Amino acid sequence: MAEKSLSEKFTGKVVRQIALNAKRIIILCFIVATLSSVWALTRTPRWGAWAAAIVPGSTSNSLSSVAGALGLGDAVGAAGEIGAGILPQPAGVDITLATQILGSRRVQERIILKYDLISRYRSVSMERALKKFGEQCSTTLSPEGIIIVTAQGISRTEAASMVNDIIQFANEELSTLVTSRARRSRIQTEYTLSLAHDSLEASRDAMERFRTRTGLVFPEEQASGMMDVMAGIESEMVSAGAVLQGLSGNLSQRSAIYSQANAQYRYLENALRIRSTTGDSLSIFPVMDSMPSYLREYEALVVDIETRSAVYLLLRQELESLRIEESMTSPSIEIIVPPTPEYLRAYPKRAVMVITYTAVAFILCLIWIVFLTWFRSVLDSPDSGPFVRSTFQDVRSQFRRQANGSAKK
Repeated sequence: MAEKSLSEKFTGKVVRQIALNAKRIIILCFIVATLSSVWALTRTPRWGAWAAAIVPGSTSNSLSSVAGALGLGDAVGAAGEIGAGILPQPAGVDITLATQILGSRRVQERIILKYDLISRYRSVSMERALKKFGEQCSTTLSPEGIIIVTAQGISRTEAASMVNDIIQFANEELSTLVTSRARRSRIQTEYTLSLAHDSLEASRDAMERFRTRTGLVFPEEQASGMMDVMAGIESEMVSAGAVLQGLSGNLSQRSAIYSQANAQYRYLENALRIRSTTGDSLSIFPVMDSMPSYLREYEALVVDIETRSAVYLLLRQELESLRIEESMTSPSIEIIVPPTPEYLRAYPKRAVMVITYTAVAFILCLIWIVFLTWFRSVLDSPDSGPFVRSTFQDVRSQFRRQANGSAKK
């Protein structure tokens, strides 16, 4: 059996058809390149930015940390269980937690709401906006423990701001998570300190009401002043009584001098009695009879305020110590390379898009030519050609009958 020539082989037929349709292929590829370039010009450009961050005191090169960077929260525990004794264990849980928080839904939702990405993406729900934003934002973890955060925005400034906000929001989320005993103690101490402050304010309000009711601002000083005043009144009353007694032996009770001395003595006696019993509205000192009970009540209030003040100050000192310990033990994300926008835009890559679409159009043309060449060879074959033609004839006759029937109607 003679060997077929190259022109009679299937490969030769394909090459010949490509040569015959080369002009059409070139025209089609040119049209696709033109349309793709025009389409790329109509796309909204996006620029990217990135930042490098670390979690102080933590490094990790384990599979669980990589899973955390990819946002696979449940995969961390599974990787730890499956790979126990086989895979390397993480050097610290903090970095894994930080990478999970950076790629968490809560942080992404805050970014979407802040920059109104739902309207920009024309999304009907938060789920679709999250999916779209996930394509433009990423968090990767290097084996050395360096976290790379990238994001895309409609401008270089917005992209850098997004990256900075992602790290800031992640730090805020980390500050609310109970990740250490110090943080748990700090939260409990803050609650106890709030109760102690309320209790101290209640004691101060009671002291204020006591001072308003009794007029005692400084009870010890006022009581001492009251004693001095009463001692002075009593001394003057003794002097007035002595003078009155001396005048009674020489003057009549109806004389003016005797009446004046008697009136002075009676006034001093009445003043001493009033300040010892009921008091008057002109005195700044309380009644002497009520002074012991006032002093006792005041001392009780002072002891209560001092006790609650001591508890409050002790809790304040403890809270500051716990805050220092928390800052040392709790994870935090520190930026080592600030958000840096990229010089070239991230989307669209016009040259890559034009070349890609043109190459796809060229490949599709080749596939179509190969298919047509194969189909023609099938039709020209004496074995399969009559069967294929008769099959197509039967199909066409059915459609023709339906068309003729509809025309008659």
